[in-house]
Amino acid sequence: MTEKQELISHILDLKEKSATESIITSSSFLSVDELSDVIKEEKVNNRYVDAFYYGGYEDAERKTAVFVPTFYGVNEDKIESFLNENECNPVSLLLVKKDKFTSLTHRDYLGALMGLGLKREVIGDIVASDDGCSIFCLKSVAAFIAENLRRAGRGSLTVTVADKSKMSISTAATETVFVSVASMRLDCLVAAVFRLSRPAAAEAIKQGLVYVNSAQLLKCDHNLKKGDKLVLRGKGKALIGETQGHSKKGRIHLNIKRYL
Repeated sequence: MTEKQELISHILDLKEKSATESIITSSSFLSVDELSDVIKEEKVNNRYVDAFYYGGYEDAERKTAVFVPTFYGVNEDKIESFLNENECNPVSLLLVKKDKFTSLTHRDYLGALMGLGLKREVIGDIVASDDGCSIFCLKSVAAFIAENLRRAGRGSLTVTVADKSKMSISTAATETVFVSVASMRLDCLVAAVFRLSRPAAAEAIKQGLVYVNSAQLLKCDHNLKKGDKLVLRGKGKALIGETQGHSKKGRIHLNIKRYL
């Protein structure tokens, strides 16, 4: 059995356990590629369980798969507040303050965490700031990290576990841009949003570099809609917004929220 097959089998076992035992179950953090694989394989409906992908904040890239029995009545819009009020939330937020004399990057913080003997799958996103960083991790390792993470690079650190009410960080900076496309096809939007030629956009899709709502898409003719999150690996991400009418030649005008 390949690593991918083992991962899918584990995720499906977690979903089955949630259904048969009527409990909330969750996985470790999944990378972008793992998340895409899981979403494709797990999407078979189960009327007893709802599946969510949660990384601790809205724009998270690394996420856990969370399975919630349907009797909780939770939907996608409510999952973050639901988990923050629930002991079954698998994710904790660590607030890290560094000294004033050193400059640290994402790589420095991740290296320090790996230096503690942790596996990558217990660590979610690391969001660096001028005075430190925010680290999302599995709740099971939060106290250990808070007690032992004292240095990164040449800098000294102070780490605290955030209160549940503070399980959020500032969302990424965005800009709203307006584009004109012939259709809502994936290749058209990738080209317009990331300023590529249509052939270059099509090639990026075929190479597996394009994701929509965390799932890898390989077909250029997939149609997007308002609210879809579009990612081009190495180029950035964007959110599809409202259509703003059509030109006389039938082109679609719409706004896009592009992450900076």
